[in-house]
Amino acid sequence: MLDPWHYWTLAMLFLLIAEAFVPGMVLGSLGFGALFGALACVFTDAWEVQVFAAAAGGLLAFFALRPLAMRTWFAGSPTAVGVDALIGRRAVVTQDYDGPSKRLRVKVDGDDWLAECAEVKSDCDLKIGASVTIEAVQSNVLIVKPK
Repeated sequence: MLDPWHYWTLAMLFLLIAEAFVPGMVLGSLGFGALFGALACVFTDAWEVQVFAAAAGGLLAFFALRPLAMRTWFAGSPTAVGVDALIGRRAVVTQDYDGPSKRLRVKVDGDDWLAECAEVKSDCDLKIGASVTIEAVQSNVLIVKPK
């Protein structure tokens, strides 16, 4: 037969492993509380004291350790994905600038995109092979600036 501290330890391990799959440090706080419950087993056999220690440890972890963990692990800038990741990248012109439509085509990482020149000039000097920088994305049109 297992001692009560075994159950608290198993609960702690289960909650800490579950925290890896559910981010937010809530289950981790509960796991920390289960550790307090297991430590309370060393001093007393009263289950009321063990549950109180587990609750106190969980609340302590939630209000003290969780903010620290959130600042440490989730404070980075979000990673740009999709078309937002194209901004600031370099592209190569694959079709000359067309004055009447004010459009051209550029290639980025093997993908061909419709583009507009960010600088409104009647004599935009973008020929095939020229290098441009992507300034913005509007719908499916890249806004580019000559290098």
